Amino acid sequence: MDNYLFFSVGHIRCGIPISDAVFMIRMVMPTYEKQEKPGFAGTINLHGEIIKVYSVRELFGYEKRSPLPTDNLIIVRKGLEIVALWVDETYIIQEGDVRPEGRFTEERIQTMIPGIRIFSSELVIIFDLIEFLDYGAASQTRLADIIPDIHGKPEYPLVSLVRDQQEIEQKLTERARQLALPEEKRTKPPVISVIRFNLMYQEYAVEMKYIREVIQTSEITPVPGTPGFIAGICSVRGEIISLVDLRVLLSIPEKGLTDLNRVIVLTDGNLTFGILADQITGIGNLKIEEITRTDRRGPGGWGSCICGTIGPLHVLNAQLLLTDPRMIIDDTET
Repeated sequence: MDNYLFFSVGHIRCGIPISDAVFMIRMVMPTYEKQEKPGFAGTINLHGEIIKVYSVRELFGYEKRSPLPTDNLIIVRKGLEIVALWVDETYIIQEGDVRPEGRFTEERIQTMIPGIRIFSSELVIIFDLIEFLDYGAASQTRLADIIPDIHGKPEYPLVSLVRDQQEIEQKLTERARQLALPEEKRTKPPVISVIRFNLMYQEYAVEMKYIREVIQTSEITPVPGTPGFIAGICSVRGEIISLVDLRVLLSIPEKGLTDLNRVIVLTDGNLTFGILADQITGIGNLKIEEITRTDRRGPGGWGSCICGTIGPLHVLNAQLLLTDPRMIIDDTET
C-alpha cells in the first residue's frame, strides 16, 4: 500500500503517491503560452530548467482563476519528465487505505476520467499522472460532470480576502524571478528528505526514510508501569504500537493548549512506534551541511534526540530513537 501526499482543489481533497512527488514550492507566476491542451497553465523556470505547469483546478472542471500567493506547486515525476501541479493547498501525508463510497463503486464511473479514482464527492486519488495529464486532459468528461455539486460548495482560500490583484502579480512575479536563478555550480551538498510537524508551537523535522505513515490520532490506551514519555498504545490496522509524547521525552515546556491529533509512525524494520504531533506542516529537503549540530543535555540523556537545528527548526535523530532499548515496551500484560 502506497503513501500519499494530499492536497486540496476547491472543496475536493486529492492525493498522489508520495513516490511521484519531488518537492513542493509556493506558487509563482507562470509564463503563459499557447494552451496545448486543457489544464496546461504555462511554464516556470526552475533554476534554468523549463517545466510545464498543469492546473488541477481546470482539469477537474472548476472555473479558471488567476494564481494566488497561497496556492502551491507540487513538482512531480510524470514518467521521465518533471512537471508542476498547480493546487490550492498541500497538507498531509498518509497511507491510502480508502474505499469508494456509494455510487462511486461503479466501474463505469471509475473509468470515465483516465488516471484517477473517485472515492467520494470530496476525495479523489490521482494514481497515474501520465494517464491523467495526457489522456484525462483530452477527455470530454470532467470531474464536475461526475460530481454535479462541485461548484455548489465553498472554496478556500477566499479570493475576496486576498490583496489587490496587481500586488499579487508583483509578488508572484518576484517569486518566479528568484526561482529562475541558477543554483550554485558546484557539487550539490548531501540532503535528507524530511517531514515537518508542529508540537507546542515549535517546528520539528524527521527524516522521511524512517516514516511509515502519518495518521489521525485514534483511541489511546494508557499502559500502567511504562515510562512517562509513553502516552499509551493504539491499534493501527490491527497492529499495536506505542505512542511517544515528545513533550515529556524532551521536557518541552507547555505554552498553551495542544491538539496532538496526528501520529507519525516511525520504523526501521525492527522497531515501530508513533510520535504525537499537533500538525503536519509539509515535506521537503534539508541540506545536511546547514544543520547546526547540537550537544543538548536533557533528563534521562534524551537531549541527543535532537541532532541539530536549522534556524528555529529542530531535526530529530530518528535513528537514535529507533535503536534505543528504552523504546521497547512490553505490552503483553495489557
